[in-house]
Amino acid sequence: MHSSLRSGHIWNVDRDVTPVQEELMVPRQQACGKGPARSVSNAVESWMLLFDDEMLRMLLRLVNERIRKRRTSNAAERSVDLTELRSWLGLSYLCGVFRNAQYNGPLEELWTLELGNAIFRAAMSLTRFEFIANCLSYQSDSSWNDAQRLWQKLLINCRSYYGPSGWLCVDEQQSLDNVLLALCCDAKTLYMTNALLTKPELKPNKELMQLICDYKTTGRNVTLCSDFVSVNHCEQLLQCNLSSICTLPSTSLDYPKAWSGGTLKIGSKKLSQQSGVALLSCGLNSQLNALQTQLHTFQTCNQFLELSNRYSTALSLPASLAGAKPGLFLQLLHLMLNVAAVNAWILLRLSPTGDANMEQRDCQRQLGLFLTQQRLQRRLHRRSTNTSLVMRLQICEILGQSSQRLLSEASNDAKHSNGIGVISVANAMLPEGVTLVSRYGDRYRRCKPCARNKREIKARSRCQQCQVHRCGNHLISRCYECMGLETSQLPGGNIKDI
Repeated sequence: MHSSLRSGHIWNVDRDVTPVQEELMVPRQQACGKGPARSVSNAVESWMLLFDDEMLRMLLRLVNERIRKRRTSNAAERSVDLTELRSWLGLSYLCGVFRNAQYNGPLEELWTLELGNAIFRAAMSLTRFEFIANCLSYQSDSSWNDAQRLWQKLLINCRSYYGPSGWLCVDEQQSLDNVLLALCCDAKTLYMTNALLTKPELKPNKELMQLICDYKTTGRNVTLCSDFVSVNHCEQLLQCNLSSICTLPSTSLDYPKAWSGGTLKIGSKKLSQQSGVALLSCGLNSQLNALQTQLHTFQTCNQFLELSNRYSTALSLPASLAGAKPGLFLQLLHLMLNVAAVNAWILLRLSPTGDANMEQRDCQRQLGLFLTQQRLQRRLHRRSTNTSLVMRLQICEILGQSSQRLLSEASNDAKHSNGIGVISVANAMLPEGVTLVSRYGDRYRRCKPCARNKREIKARSRCQQCQVHRCGNHLISRCYECMGLETSQLPGGNIKDI
């Protein structure tokens, strides 16, 4: 007895219990990290394998190019270096950790003393953080290609440092507007092993084969979802020595006409009705329960996307971008950062030197702290008036360092400043007609002797008597001969013309 399909396939009605043809072995592969991923011991080591230095330099070039195109005289619009870019990424991850509640306050709350966190104020100003985000939220003809280059590099790293288990799941989701995301994930660990990021009009024909290209002839099982469910795809996987399972919707062209139940077969393909679901398996070992296999694996890709959105870096968007739709590049960048964070967390849990019990939130928090650490160290040791003693003490607390050295230096500076005698101008006994003025003017002005020679040098220094601006070449009140200097001792710029 046969049942014909609209697609042209012929199902045989299985009345007897007969062994399935071309039945594959039960998959035995275990998930594990590969190469350096086997020895990672913290979140940033794992993350740097996936979002490596080459990707950081690519991102740095892109953001600095955008800054050059929109630069003004504003000091907050200076170029970004690698340390500051890492710090911005770290703060973005921390925003995902601290702003994942159902009702979030405004982004600027994280920078306040009352409701915020010291690491945000210590690492970067809110103005600077929002400026970098706005620079990355650009929309141009090259934004898709720029994002694709970063995406392909991330995929190479994700595939290079992970060996999946024997159970894979393939699904397609529309994670962004007008962008399709086809995923291949490990059903045991939820690790994203491969993916395709495409626009609907550019969708490739052999999408499934691209997703499982690394696992041909390995005997793994693939659970098919959404648009990948078809008899043809099952046959293609079996030719690659891969078993498959999926639920066949009644609207599919492969669904048998007037099928009332029972088990149907086409060679190694088997269609059965279980719990009201039409299960299509191909090459699946008879020792396995097809229904349980399907139930345990078909939600894998959805679960991965839920993990990647749980502490999403998109929660770091400024109010100017959160209300409107951010640029395509920034949307894809947040997707890449979320994927890298989830995969890095899974690699860390699998590593023999990592923490198998670490929670996702703790891993992302640790990652954010590590990425900002270098910038905090720089700010701590830089002698700048912009960094107060209170802020430096907070940085020491964030980094877990002793603040004794800072307190000792502050005490010595206070003693030194108190030991210097200071007389106010009001109490100073100055001769009549003499006033004290600053050696430097309020602004740069042209040096007149230089202007005569068309050199156009500007200086803040000025003569203490007439208070006219002069550069260093024309501010000497006495000649060098009177001062007893030889010509060989003079700087090149101060030798008079002969």
